[in-house]
Amino acid sequence: MTKSINLFILITLSVISFDSLKSQDTLHYIFLGHIKKPIAGIYVVDDRIAGIDYSIYNRVWLGGDITGESSLDYETLEYIDGLFDISNPSNQVAWGNHDLRNFNDEWIRQITGRKTYNVHYENGITTVVLNLFIAPDDCEKLNDQFEMLQNICDTIQQSSHLVILTHPNVWKDVPGLPHPGVYSHSNQVAWVANCYESNADFISAVYPMLLEVKNKGITVINVLGDAGARKGKSMISDEEIFFIASGIDHNTEDTNGPDRILIFDHIPETSELTWQFHNLDSLFLTFNKQ
Repeated sequence: MTKSINLFILITLSVISFDSLKSQDTLHYIFLGHIKKPIAGIYVVDDRIAGIDYSIYNRVWLGGDITGESSLDYETLEYIDGLFDISNPSNQVAWGNHDLRNFNDEWIRQITGRKTYNVHYENGITTVVLNLFIAPDDCEKLNDQFEMLQNICDTIQQSSHLVILTHPNVWKDVPGLPHPGVYSHSNQVAWVANCYESNADFISAVYPMLLEVKNKGITVINVLGDAGARKGKSMISDEEIFFIASGIDHNTEDTNGPDRILIFDHIPETSELTWQFHNLDSLFLTFNKQ
């Protein structure tokens, strides 16, 4: 009962107003996933997403599938950077399959100044991006990413929160969570965390490390960007680690309801971090009436 009450307090659904984002003592972070949209046969960023005023947000977190082929050419990555300022260290991207399948990682690194997996600390929050599309036989990158996460979990002390950003769903078998098909497009059952162990999946290789962080008194939040038509869901595991699926579908006739995006409110002075899903159409219209 206590867990349910706490979850209800932390996570509510509402339509956001522009004025509510002007608080000087609260920082605002926006998470956007699966934001590609076909226009004249070409996938670009959904026009509602492109039309939002991002100057009021302190950080932008992208959950992947930004365009149909984000790394096919350098100009597309420049277009993404122009919209979301991904070269800013505060803004991070968990790249999706539509972003990475052209294998131009070097262009991404040139634009962002970072690998496709990285870590950033700001205002008491440690944010980790994981690339879940590294080939299982690319042991150099796979182990490097795993060691990065391992070192963070082993040494983290000063942070109030650890936030892990990904695109696809690898959360199968997390205690207390429903089947991935209920709340996301993907279920990456074949994903491996490293080359050190056989069958090193999320629940066996990553989840125990997150429990250790949680036991230090640090809140652990996992966020994926491939919810799409499922419209988003916020959950908590039996061990009280948070899991949030977010992402839009740009299908106005979808019976699952309107597209929703995720916004975090952070008060560094009190280490309070809360989040809400917001109706994208209402948010877009609100900004465009200013």
